[in-house]
Amino acid sequence: MLKVYGRPNSSNSAKVFWLLDQIGQDYDLVPAGRGFGPTDTPEFLALNPFGKVPVVQDGDLAVWESNAVLRYLARRFDATALWPADAAGQSRIDRWMDWASISLTPPLTRLRKARAAGKGDDADLPAIVTGFALLDQQLARHDFIAGPELSLADITAAPSVHRWFLLDGERLVLPHLEAYARRLAGFPGYVRHIQGLS
Repeated sequence: MLKVYGRPNSSNSAKVFWLLDQIGQDYDLVPAGRGFGPTDTPEFLALNPFGKVPVVQDGDLAVWESNAVLRYLARRFDATALWPADAAGQSRIDRWMDWASISLTPPLTRLRKARAAGKGDDADLPAIVTGFALLDQQLARHDFIAGPELSLADITAAPSVHRWFLLDGERLVLPHLEAYARRLAGFPGYVRHIQGLS
């Protein structure tokens, strides 16, 4: 059986948990990271030399980096509805997965950490607003990020979308993003693993 090393309050772990729920795949959870279990032991570092979660162990194979884990699991369990088998279909989803991880999430994470530390530094706010406005435009074209159906792109972006709505203060009105968040809330795995993130 698959082992997933992670923690429920990690957005990157939550993406993996949601995917596994979505495809109906059982797994053993090994609590790890930030108060849930050590990630600096020789045993864990043999799985992921960077000492971070999530890590999926499938037999002798250890897969780390959340987007790599999502792609591996989709291929391993033939979840072609979420990540197609053809290169063009994968590319359509991959570009949004990587955009969410590289462009959308980092400024939001920095802002959240600054506010949590009481620094009140909103230097990242313009980049955040721009990113979510672009996402709103994309969602005007489709019900989901990469097309008409849920895909790995949505699972990747979901924690940041959820956290956008947790931001204090006035937010740009993004009606397509708001409707999208309601659609995501229709998935039990989203409710179980993403909505609890702070």
